[in-house]
Amino acid sequence: MLMIGLIKDIKLLVNNELRDAYVHGFKSASEEGKTNVVQKGGVNQRFQTTDDTSVYKGKRLDIDFDQEDEDAIRVLQEGKVQTNSYNELSTVLATKLNVVVTDSITQGRSIPNTVAEMQKVINTETYKLTRIARTEITNVVNEGRLASYKKQEKKRKKPFKYTLVVASGPRTCDAHIELQNRIPAKGLLIDDLIQLQQSVGASHGLTLRGNSLLHPNQRTVLMRVP
Repeated sequence: MLMIGLIKDIKLLVNNELRDAYVHGFKSASEEGKTNVVQKGGVNQRFQTTDDTSVYKGKRLDIDFDQEDEDAIRVLQEGKVQTNSYNELSTVLATKLNVVVTDSITQGRSIPNTVAEMQKVINTETYKLTRIARTEITNVVNEGRLASYKKQEKKRKKPFKYTLVVASGPRTCDAHIELQNRIPAKGLLIDDLIQLQQSVGASHGLTLRGNSLLHPNQRTVLMRVP
């Protein structure tokens, strides 16, 4: 019950942060292209309209943060992408705690020792839960970025090519090392990038969720190629 309550608390906290994450991604992608974000009437006031003469030089595009984005945020808040991760974690925790209790009975452990072993399991799974929450926020930022890019594409009447900026280091997984090596310098159309991720992910036992999420603790940023 403790872990279930913790999962609910973290999911609620993440849901409250999802809007800001999506908006941040949307706005950051817009700023890359020197694009004005125009707030549509009746939508939660997150942006201030700017005019074509302010902030940036050169020709600018106007794109709308509108009901379509509100709907996308609502879907993300319902946990379509990560719900399975939370549910799987609950199942794993329950299984591991049952094993601890069974072993304690079999081995005649004291109650304090049993509680200590159970706490170790909870601490480990809580770390995993925090990792899932952090990954979910990163994923939503990327979804907001893609939403902005797609609206820019409609305005410019030409698709962008995309890449994944992979955080390199000892924790970088084999799948993302392979992706980093296989994505051309000039990028790929989004459908081709998604297909490549699906192919590479499958070869490493991973399933693509959303448009750019292969696994928890992922540290990648979706970007258009200039």
